[in-house]
Amino acid sequence: MIRMTIIVALSLCLVQAGPARADDAAAEGPRIVSFSPALTRILFDMNLGHHVVGVTRFCRLPDGIERPRIGDAETISAETILAVRPDIILTQSWPERFRGVTDADSRVKIVAIPIERLDDVPVAIERIGEVVGQPELAAATRDAFLARLASVRRSVAGREPVRVLFVMGTDRPTACGPDNFIHDLIELAGGTNAGADVAGTTPWRPTHIDAIVATAPDVIVCYVPAAQADRARTYWLQWSNLPAARAGRVVVMTGPDWLRPSMRLAELAAVLAEKIHPDLAGATTAEVSLWRARLLRWLAAAVVGAGLAIGGMALQGLLRNPLADPYILGVSSGAGVGVLLGMAAAASWSAVPEWASTPALAFVGAMVTCAVVYALAQRGGRLDPYTLILAGVIANTFNGAILLAIYLYVDVYRIAEFTHWAMGRLPDSVDVRLLIMCGGLVIVGGCALLWQAAAANVLTLGDQVAASTGVAVGRLRIVTFTAVGLMTAAAVALAGPIGFVGLIVPHICRMIVGPDQRIGLVTSAVAGAVLLVLAESLCRWVGPMVNVSLVPVGILTALTGGPFFVVLLRRQRGRATV
Repeated sequence: MIRMTIIVALSLCLVQAGPARADDAAAEGPRIVSFSPALTRILFDMNLGHHVVGVTRFCRLPDGIERPRIGDAETISAETILAVRPDIILTQSWPERFRGVTDADSRVKIVAIPIERLDDVPVAIERIGEVVGQPELAAATRDAFLARLASVRRSVAGREPVRVLFVMGTDRPTACGPDNFIHDLIELAGGTNAGADVAGTTPWRPTHIDAIVATAPDVIVCYVPAAQADRARTYWLQWSNLPAARAGRVVVMTGPDWLRPSMRLAELAAVLAEKIHPDLAGATTAEVSLWRARLLRWLAAAVVGAGLAIGGMALQGLLRNPLADPYILGVSSGAGVGVLLGMAAAASWSAVPEWASTPALAFVGAMVTCAVVYALAQRGGRLDPYTLILAGVIANTFNGAILLAIYLYVDVYRIAEFTHWAMGRLPDSVDVRLLIMCGGLVIVGGCALLWQAAAANVLTLGDQVAASTGVAVGRLRIVTFTAVGLMTAAAVALAGPIGFVGLIVPHICRMIVGPDQRIGLVTSAVAGAVLLVLAESLCRWVGPMVNVSLVPVGILTALTGGPFFVVLLRRQRGRATV
């Protein structure tokens, strides 16, 4: 009997010492599905991870621990959630989003615990304690968290506040404004949030280098993925107009906890206090003045505007359709798919240079779209103008779906950078290698179109007339579409999918210089370059007037080009009716 008792006791000890499965452990209390990376972190930091039976794909778990991944806040599947048999769903968003779950199983309880500010963290700890029925543990954890914050506050007491700018990203940065936990961390660590001076109404504000220079930060704290840390530090140290860069006070942070409000914020507050207060040695790096960056950006805008305008002029002449435009026909969105793939590849594999991969893949995407649209619009060897527009709409819709699908596989902390590009925005600091590559593509494409301009003039009389005069119509179409694909790929790689420049500029130029393609292509190049340089400058100047730091130029061109397209469409339909 004694021997049997000893064997049973040893077996129980081995079971307790072994790794507990989520199903077995959670059977002792509420089974929790966490739809918040921050709440997941708090649960495990409170040693309550055994209650967690499901997490989102963005949640990071302690080493050696796994839980079923049940989607994310944007892709809520009641079937997937109910498969892990939860009692409680924790979320930072609206409970109504989980109505499908509660409709299927009314026993599941939805608990919303929003965390926006630093003061929300101890409240979240208390709420989690209530949910799992351990208020004493929650109280002790909360008190320890507040004590660590108080220790940091005492360590910086009496020091002169330092202007600190917290940004995400580099070329298309997003600054931390007020009303969020990073703002609170900066103030707790003895700083003043310089990002609060960036125009905008949201806690995180898309901005640009001119607005950042105006905030005059003494310290720049930049968050990027670990693979980009060295590049980010070099990038911010190059701006000689920034006090932080001149003093070498640029700090790069890579841990995901900087963007996840959890109990780890107490440790991060101590790290931030140490970074912004000690005297830092100046760093030696190449300096970039604000005016040099502006000149490069204006040159990039000129390349984009010229490429899109030439492309629009060539397509309208080739297809004898005044509504033809790389954006409307889906060529820009096809190039955009290639650019996003290039950006994603460069983010995942540092050996892949983004300045080379994005234009190459953009050209592939543009040419695939050209081939599809051209094939759909043909009727008996002729191109129907309205079928062409419809084919462009289909291509844009399909490419848009692919772009959204790519976002599903992108690191959540890079989505903001990709979104800024998708709005049609030039980077603050243009990569000279990318500019040379894209500028070369536009020059090659433009020269090819000028070489075929005389033949394009004859083609306006009709395919049969052109063929009878010796024009190789098939070759002309291939050269034109290839050249337009090259230039559109270059434009999209530099600035994102900017619309309607290739529609508006050719019409204005034809009204001034007439229908001759030889003159029209050159005039369109100059007019498109000037137009986009002025539009890009206007967007940065007018942004603070509408309470944002920056209006992407793609938004401005869409707002002006959309009505222009509608007027042209109605005019063409009226002529067809007559």
